Amino acid sequence: MSGRHSGSSSGFGRVWTWTVLALTSVVFVVGGWFGVQAVRASGANSCDSLDTVSLAVDTSIAEPVEQILSQADEVARGCVNFEVRPERPTDTATEIAGTDDDRPDLWIPDSTLWLLKTLRSTGALPELAKTSVANTLPILVSSSDAVPVTDTWLSVLQLPGQRIGDPLTSSASNAAILGALAESEVAISDAKAVSAALVPMAQDFGRIADTPHDTPDLVAQVAAEGGTSVATEQALLAYEAGNPGSTLTASVPPTGSYFLNYPLAVTAPAGPEYDRVKQAGTALGSVLATASAAETMVAAGFRTSSGTPLPEGRGVGPVASLEIKNPLSIETTLRDWAVLALPLRTLVVEDVSGSMAARSGDSTRIALTVDASVGANDLFSDQTQMGLWAFSIGLGGGKQDYRELVPLGPVSNTFDGKPQRQAILDAIRGLPSLVGGGTGLYDTTLAAFRRVKEGYDPDYVNSVIILTDGANEDEGSISLDQLLASLQKEQDPVRPIVIITVGVTGDADPVALQQISAVTGGTSYVAEDPRDIPEVFVKALNSRTERLAGE
Repeated sequence: MSGRHSGSSSGFGRVWTWTVLALTSVVFVVGGWFGVQAVRASGANSCDSLDTVSLAVDTSIAEPVEQILSQADEVARGCVNFEVRPERPTDTATEIAGTDDDRPDLWIPDSTLWLLKTLRSTGALPELAKTSVANTLPILVSSSDAVPVTDTWLSVLQLPGQRIGDPLTSSASNAAILGALAESEVAISDAKAVSAALVPMAQDFGRIADTPHDTPDLVAQVAAEGGTSVATEQALLAYEAGNPGSTLTASVPPTGSYFLNYPLAVTAPAGPEYDRVKQAGTALGSVLATASAAETMVAAGFRTSSGTPLPEGRGVGPVASLEIKNPLSIETTLRDWAVLALPLRTLVVEDVSGSMAARSGDSTRIALTVDASVGANDLFSDQTQMGLWAFSIGLGGGKQDYRELVPLGPVSNTFDGKPQRQAILDAIRGLPSLVGGGTGLYDTTLAAFRRVKEGYDPDYVNSVIILTDGANEDEGSISLDQLLASLQKEQDPVRPIVIITVGVTGDADPVALQQISAVTGGTSYVAEDPRDIPEVFVKALNSRTERLAGE
């Protein structure tokens, strides 16, 4: 493997300060329970009998753990047979949170993060028999002829077409995001930029969620298709071991990386058997701390628990350790991802009133809005359901102020003989031909809200995005108070419709737009210059998370 890295030598750094504080109370140090309890066979050369203890192990490290246990004699194992269960950490966490008999006695996840997740589900942190049995770190994998320059983890996340797994289930993917957040805490990057980078990534992940996206899968995809992916040092080394002659390259931003520490936790339920399992845990921790165990881990591509770089030039060499100081940023980021990865079902409603013909620099408001809207279309994944309306007073005929240009539906549909997405793009480009008349904002807003509500889909974020440069001018329409009252009355908290408003230039009515958005749990923005609309679209997509934040 061709490795490329920067940064000072640090080895495996500390587990996050706040995590250590949380776990210190449950880790038994020298002099504590684990430090003084002797295995049943202490001083003996054999075991009279063998206990059986179940051990759930993250799939990435299960093979070397099984190999180490197979080479350890019964006495060294504390007279215990460990039933190793290679499992995804999501499955183990579910078992621990449940009440059935599948709960393992001991658990080696790939990161302390998983122990914190069990705290949320069970109300208690598992005790630790060993804080780390091995570790690895997230890296950027690319083909050797197309290695991108990445100065930070933020720049990694911003790479076009970047492959990343689900940070809700993949610690490697989560660690890459946490690395970017750690950088923002020391002003290397901007937390808002990290959030913005997640929008297209989460949308794209929603498109591939049903395809293989575990870390080894992503490495294989880079090898087969090119591009880049977030993976781990160990996963890349494992791929290269099975594929001699691989030309993949690993790199790490010079800012460092967040290490995955593979703790050994006691997860047996409280009861008469708990002390027996704790004793087995300390014996297992001792076995995994031996020199021969370290050799096995290193051979499998893992760094030892001390984080020492792999020998013989393997891997990416010395890498500084990044920390997260604010634990709330972890919760917020994962919650935001969960919402952002949901596909979007939205009705885009664009103002074509006469004022949109006003000059803006060397162009017009409508021309710049069209350009920005066409560009922003790329932000919506292929799973999106989208429709397009235009509005000005009487545009729809009679007293109807809106005209449906493309009905709300999947962008993969066909409309008017062409793909839905292309039909929307063509209709956007045709908006200038519709410009004229006054601004019929209020009636249009209520009609759009009702249209989205009619076909509400619980598997999507259901929303209306309204772009307008003016205040309501339809004297025959409902009033603002009537609109707000109707939205509030018709909003179903179990089936919410979010209205996002975008004021195009300062001529819009920011107070009214803000009130319209707020009553539905949405957000309002003002693009002082129509050229700002692409950025506003990113914010609009990201604003979906604000509703969840308030729940």
